[in-house]
Amino acid sequence: MTSQDRGYTILLSHLHNTSSKLPLSTLQGALAHHLATTWPLPTALAATAISSPFYLSQPFTYDKLQSFATAFRHATHLKYRALADAAKTHSTVRALLGRSMQTTMSQWVSDVLKGVYGGHPVLRLASCSGLLLGVEDLRVGEKSEKKEGIDVGSARSGVEDETVVSLAEVMDTYAHGFSSSPSSTGIEEWEKEFQPAGQDILSLVLILASQSLPLVAQHKLKALPLPILTRLLTSTISSAFKAGTFLSSVSASVTLSSNHQVHISPSSPLSQTLQSMSSSPLTTSMASVSRLTANILALLIDSPSSSRLFDGMYTISETLDALREITRVVERDWIACPLASFTDLDIASDSKTISKSIWITLKTLLFTTIMLTDSVLSAAVYLPPQSFGITPASLALQTLHILSHLSFVISEFGGVTTTTQGFEQLKKTFYLGLDILAQGDGENGDSGIKAEAYVQQICFALNSQRAESAATSPRQAKQAFVLASIEQLVPVLSDKCIRDWVWGVCYPHLFDSSHRETYESAHSVVLAIFASHAQRQQQYLPGNQNSESSQASSKDSGSALGKQKSLFGQSFATRMLSNVLSSDNENRDVGPEGELSTITNQESALSATFVKRMVPFYASCLIDSSVDGRLSTPQLRLAYSALVRSASVSAFASNDRPDDSYTLAWYCVQLLLDTIHELSPVAQDSKGKGKARMDDAQNTDRLYRLQLVLISTISSLPLPLMLRALNQVRLLITEYPQDDSEAVASGEKGRKAELLAALFNELLEKTGDREKEAAMRWWYEYRPILVADGGQETFLSWFKGQKGDGKESRVKDTGEEETQSDTPILSRI
Repeated sequence: MTSQDRGYTILLSHLHNTSSKLPLSTLQGALAHHLATTWPLPTALAATAISSPFYLSQPFTYDKLQSFATAFRHATHLKYRALADAAKTHSTVRALLGRSMQTTMSQWVSDVLKGVYGGHPVLRLASCSGLLLGVEDLRVGEKSEKKEGIDVGSARSGVEDETVVSLAEVMDTYAHGFSSSPSSTGIEEWEKEFQPAGQDILSLVLILASQSLPLVAQHKLKALPLPILTRLLTSTISSAFKAGTFLSSVSASVTLSSNHQVHISPSSPLSQTLQSMSSSPLTTSMASVSRLTANILALLIDSPSSSRLFDGMYTISETLDALREITRVVERDWIACPLASFTDLDIASDSKTISKSIWITLKTLLFTTIMLTDSVLSAAVYLPPQSFGITPASLALQTLHILSHLSFVISEFGGVTTTTQGFEQLKKTFYLGLDILAQGDGENGDSGIKAEAYVQQICFALNSQRAESAATSPRQAKQAFVLASIEQLVPVLSDKCIRDWVWGVCYPHLFDSSHRETYESAHSVVLAIFASHAQRQQQYLPGNQNSESSQASSKDSGSALGKQKSLFGQSFATRMLSNVLSSDNENRDVGPEGELSTITNQESALSATFVKRMVPFYASCLIDSSVDGRLSTPQLRLAYSALVRSASVSAFASNDRPDDSYTLAWYCVQLLLDTIHELSPVAQDSKGKGKARMDDAQNTDRLYRLQLVLISTISSLPLPLMLRALNQVRLLITEYPQDDSEAVASGEKGRKAELLAALFNELLEKTGDREKEAAMRWWYEYRPILVADGGQETFLSWFKGQKGDGKESRVKDTGEEETQSDTPILSRI
């Protein structure tokens, strides 16, 4: 007997016993070797292996099934390498006239497949999964050695068919109770008592299926009972995360040491739970299980039959409900968890491993959720309007609620508004869900109903969490998520919803810059309100009076405010504001320049009165937030420009007289001018030139920033106010020292040139066609005064440098480009 025959005999003897003293890896290697080298056919060995007592012994274990599948996969590689080595020794004639390697491999795969026919469905699925993975490896080729792959042709199709059939048989045997109705599978209740309890077996089978089913042709997968398969996969995911209860014992497991550090004992219930989860094959295979689930969810939507589509949408909704319940429980337990209030520095060194394990589990849950919801929304967005109770908008609503519960995990990736390179699929899913929700159900005409219901629910949940939770970090993460959601939905929200719900959630964060994401998101919401108002009122501008500058998208966003102070006393702006607010209650006739009909509540999402009263408040907030540590210069310029644009458009939302039509817009400019004059009182020197007296460097920087803000409002003003504002800008610029030595002494060298460049850029690139003619005429009229005493060369060199380096500067903001994105502008500057 040769050594080959002896090894084959030993392998058979071990396969015919229910247990073996040899390591599982040794049996796996031996089986793979003999499947690849047995002559003439591997059919007999494949049939022996799949019916062997060793692999059929109950209960099935993950290690045995995975080893069985790996043996068939490795056998495919070994057979291919043996054929490749043999081909090197073949003569030229044999190479030309003999069978090709592709034909030989295809025949070998078919022979192996014949041996597994009729075997136990679980083992048959394992062997076919391994065989299909091996065939796919051959098709891809060995990239490390730059070898092209080979296609086994029809043999692969046979492996795919057998994989689908074996999975269907496993489901038919073990998946009772997962159908939509008791009679749908023909199984009576009393018969279920005699069927094997297969939840553990199903979990193992689904792990194997998740590795191979993505390689099966999509049309073949539709032959499976997809709703039942989806419920099985959902149940598997839920059991992997223990239905979200894996943090339920955290409060009882956490103790504080004498030095006030968090300590978690390795023998605590939380540690044991995390250990069992990390060692579970479900957790280690969650990526492939989630990928398969996402694929099946997309197939449920891709159905030509209305009845099957209805069943598919219902099943998808069930899956999202299960995910929502899991995430809800996780969020509840985390908020009550002491770890939510501590940072990494507060955790004892011997407990950092457990803390890391908690976050790994939470992030795995987030990745799983994103993979599933992204697949659903990406497919649902192409559905036409349906009369079903479950629509794309309702699926988007479920998705947003799920992400809301995981906001404290999302914050670890920078939140949904971050511009850094990170979790791109998270932001895609988030904004896609908001887009679908804002669109509503299409022909049903309810684009704002579901959006308003969602906003009210999340605002209520946020207020409840604020009252119940003592943990700051989860509450701030939830606030940032809610505000980012509301910002995108403002255009479809009613005035009542904004005043009753949105403003109450947004207002407290306008004054607190401690949490930057919440801070900027709150200002983004306010500016979204102004932008929506300006966009809706634009169509009522007479004679297209609004120019290109007001047609640009105005999703300009701001950062946060400091506490509101009475900066202006009884200034001209204050007196002007009192006049415009007192006139708010008067009934005025429509002037000859604006014979407009009254805009109804249905035509406008925001009432003119509400916006009119918000403008003065927000103008003072932006000016107050011009100090260091709050708004940056580009953020401040974008925000104030958007505010002035909205105030200008608001003039046509009411029946004001022509002389009062732009009062609110000029109030914003005058308020800015009053602040600038307060920060820089002018004293006349002996030469009669104005010289700004700065108290300190901080006031100097703030004054300079406010002057840039004033310049940024030019393109947002109507023509009459634009010329008035230009004259004010001219006075401010001419107050700067003209002599270089004097400018160096005062620390203002270059600032005048920067202001001139900013002004020139505003007039040249951002004003509309109608205003540009008047603006350039003004520029050439006052250019000798503005660019005087050798300042022209400095201005031109500085401006050329800013235009040529390709970088955004204080002169050029990025409003036009950034408004096309879904994320807040302020967070992207």
